[in-house]
Amino acid sequence: MLRIHFDSEDLARTTVAPSADVLWEILLSLHALQERNEDVALDGWRRRTRPLIPASLRPLLEIAPPRGYSADFLTPTRGTADLGEGVDRILATTPNELTRDFTELARQGGTPFIARSLDGREAVRRVAHDVDRFFKVALAPYWRQISRDIEAERTQLVRILADHGVERLLGTLHPYARWEHPVLHVDHYVDQDVTLGGRGLVLVPSFFCRHHPITLRDPELPPLLVFPIGRRTWLRRPQTGEQGGTRPLEGLLGRTRTTVLKTAMTGCSTTDIARAAGISAASVSHHTKVLREAGLITTRRDGYSVCHEITDLGLSLLTSTGAPIRRRRTLPAEVSRQAI
Repeated sequence: MLRIHFDSEDLARTTVAPSADVLWEILLSLHALQERNEDVALDGWRRRTRPLIPASLRPLLEIAPPRGYSADFLTPTRGTADLGEGVDRILATTPNELTRDFTELARQGGTPFIARSLDGREAVRRVAHDVDRFFKVALAPYWRQISRDIEAERTQLVRILADHGVERLLGTLHPYARWEHPVLHVDHYVDQDVTLGGRGLVLVPSFFCRHHPITLRDPELPPLLVFPIGRRTWLRRPQTGEQGGTRPLEGLLGRTRTTVLKTAMTGCSTTDIARAAGISAASVSHHTKVLREAGLITTRRDGYSVCHEITDLGLSLLTSTGAPIRRRRTLPAEVSRQAI
């Protein structure tokens, strides 16, 4: 059982997160993606998403296992819907925080691959990069629906808080949560005590949280409680445009550049694009230059290799037409070397 201890100051400072927390949804969707035969409402999303996850993201899955401890540094935010801000917060992880989390993961199931293969700063950069890629593949096509369901829950919570006060809110939060002044008890959880000590508590409603409310392992971190929203709609396949597929986008960009943009969905090399679009490497360079100058893709160079990746703007343009997202067959050279 989790026991969260309040005093009068904590009750006064308890709040509801201002929006969906993108990093918590990423972490909890990583858990959900790895589970079997759990939460049938996510079955369709799992079937569509699993084939899209490249092998290079396996180290991220390893530090976010579906059972037991997941690295606390993956979720440094308290209701931040902006992915860029969340990634920046991950990049600010200190060496001590990284060592703490990797030590706990090693105690649970062995030293993570990323901790064995990269030094501290490189490990943080790799994780931040992989978090960004995972969001674009697994959550971005559904983010509007996820945010809408969380906002509906948040509106209800704020109304209870305004009309009846914080103790009523805590007492009706979740079937596994029980308020007995001055302690909030959460059943079916590891045995843990959290003393707020005047810091208050941030309540974070979550789409992908399953089973019961959860919190961070480290009691020194700002306290929060993440809990499943009461009513969640099934994640529907992204809708296609009126003409179907990517035709509306092809009318804007042309068929070749649309293919280039789709291929860059999970990161790709120039060779990948040439193969997918059936064009020469020289033509690829021309099309990627146009897309890059429009802010739709980015290009990173590593020696003689390059990796083209879609930006948030490009992803919004692509998913707004309902374009089908397919996993590319090969990984760019610099990513393949790091894959396990």
